[in-house]
Amino acid sequence: MSWFERIIFKKIPLWFFLLVSLFLLGGILFATYATYKLDRIHNKLPFIAFGIEKTVNTIDPFLKATYQLITNGFINPQIINVNFPTGFSSFNDDAKQGYFLVSAYDVDKSVSSVFLYDLKTQNLLYEWSPNINNLLNKVSDQYMPIGDVDQPQNFRAQHPIMTDDGGVVFSSGEGLLVKLDKNSNIEWHIERHFHHSIEPGLEKDTFISQIIVDKPPILPNGKKIIHLRNDGYVIFSGKGKIIEERSLAQILIDNGYIGLLFGTIWQEDRIHLNDAEYIKETDGFVQRGDIMMSARNISTVLLYRPSENRIVWLKTGPFLNQHDIDYIGEGKFSIFGNDNVEGSKFTDKRLVQEYSSIYIYDMLTDNVLKKLELKSARISINSQGRLDVLENGNYFIDDGQRALILDSKGNIIISYSHKAGEGLIGAMHWTRFIPDL
Repeated sequence: MSWFERIIFKKIPLWFFLLVSLFLLGGILFATYATYKLDRIHNKLPFIAFGIEKTVNTIDPFLKATYQLITNGFINPQIINVNFPTGFSSFNDDAKQGYFLVSAYDVDKSVSSVFLYDLKTQNLLYEWSPNINNLLNKVSDQYMPIGDVDQPQNFRAQHPIMTDDGGVVFSSGEGLLVKLDKNSNIEWHIERHFHHSIEPGLEKDTFISQIIVDKPPILPNGKKIIHLRNDGYVIFSGKGKIIEERSLAQILIDNGYIGLLFGTIWQEDRIHLNDAEYIKETDGFVQRGDIMMSARNISTVLLYRPSENRIVWLKTGPFLNQHDIDYIGEGKFSIFGNDNVEGSKFTDKRLVQEYSSIYIYDMLTDNVLKKLELKSARISINSQGRLDVLENGNYFIDDGQRALILDSKGNIIISYSHKAGEGLIGAMHWTRFIPDL
């Protein structure tokens, strides 16, 4: 057994368990009460509210670390116990082609890094590892993080994308956007709250991602929706400059879909935009420059035409809590439906169905052409997922713990998870399949 394994599997004394449990409970009570009162305090005493926010954000990492220690026996939240084979597993050598650009926690370097693997040889071709402490030293005092996503122990190089100069761009997942050069030096960063996918932009050396828009959406009556997480898409350049950003809530309001924003119970994270991608070529159904978007918490996908501020097509369900929408031509979209939705705490977490699904949807006929429940691959998640339909009819899927190539029937051809020890993996944050370099 390695020194690393000896540390993480070390038995915890009862007195220490009780102590950290009391600390955890006290911290949760304080953070809950402070957060509950924050809105009222903010209007009258903003400087005190700012101090409370700072305090809550400071203790939050300790609360999460304590929870991790109690439940798993070790502190690092980016080390996960699994019951499946780690590393590469191949079941069909004929289908081994392309590359995986993997975001995963590197145990040796103690940081979420980016790895490029050749699927044919299963060899590591390149690795980019950010120096998080150097990054944090560059961050201004005016930047207000959400929780602890930008801290070293939780930083995730989410959904990295390679640049033409050999670098990579990624976000910390609801935090900083970062560009590393080919030598892993920090080339630039943007101090906003970026999250979820990063995809190529419409023009050369541009990209599209998701962002929390600073300004609140405005209703037709002129009132602002203050307490709504205002998710939107953002276009940025390869030089680290924001070109454009738009609120999805505002787009829905402008197009008469205000009903999607409200329920009988207020939900701050009502939309949860998790994917935005450009249409690159015009055909009889879509136009170049249209943007596909996926909003998880309202189980809705849509096609938006920015030049007209118009939603061309919108569909709610039958996919549930979906992630990732791609256009595959002739009016058809691929959609990754998590479908494993949760009921209340007293009901089965797999309330609708046990496994996630691949959907092929036809916007012209408004029908599901294909639904493939991923029982064979045992993919059962409720909040993540990436999907690509490959040219040969296979599927690429990232389920949050594995990067997978599946055949047309949903059987696993290739599986990869980032080994961090016996029965352990480093947390993965959205692998990208690259057909060729």
